[in-house]
Amino acid sequence: MNTDLLIYCAAIFASALVGGLVTLVRHWSDYWLHLFLSFGAGVFLATVFTHLLPQAMEQGDAESVGSFVLIGYLLIFFVEKFLFYRRSENGDHVHPVVSITALIGLSVHSVIAGMGLAVFMSSPEVAAALLISILAHKTPAAFSLASLMILAKHSRRRIVISMLVFASMTPLGALVLAPALDAGNEKLLLILTSVVTGTFLYVATADLLPEVFHSRQNRWLNLLLLLLGILVMGTIGLEHHH
Repeated sequence: MNTDLLIYCAAIFASALVGGLVTLVRHWSDYWLHLFLSFGAGVFLATVFTHLLPQAMEQGDAESVGSFVLIGYLLIFFVEKFLFYRRSENGDHVHPVVSITALIGLSVHSVIAGMGLAVFMSSPEVAAALLISILAHKTPAAFSLASLMILAKHSRRRIVISMLVFASMTPLGALVLAPALDAGNEKLLLILTSVVTGTFLYVATADLLPEVFHSRQNRWLNLLLLLLGILVMGTIGLEHHH
């Protein structure tokens, strides 16, 4: 077992766990949660266009990628609007299924990132650059995911368990799945990446953005935090691609 890979995975696990659990250090009001969610919406939106979509386009042709992105988008639309549609009496816009969708999508993305990290361990400079990129985007992603789960009124126990699961996904991809990867799995990676792209696109545009801007209060502050989330993840995405 590569010792450096073990150290990298431990660092990634710790950063994701801290990024998520920091949201539980106090009871946050809806005002603060919506501010966090504004930043999170930018993180999710930028993840689609600077991480997932470019990665999918590198793996396959535009027609295949577009088809699987659409499948992922429609899949979450169907699940949310037909299977688990529920609107609370006080008019909440964020449903528990949205946070679970985000958890699944981020987890799959993290597994793929872990597999990529393991592949590039033979090139120390590339692996180190990839580690920095993963650390930089896992922490805000975990923070955004935990904020979404708090707003969806999940219990603290479920949030902690979810953060442990999410933090474990990159090490899982690097230490367990990557050794079993062969050329025949490239098509599966293309499908997973494209479908996850579609799910993220739906969560960002159909759930998070309407939730953030459903009130006229703090609209400019919410917009500023949205753009900040896009800037942070966009910058990381460009460096990752480079």
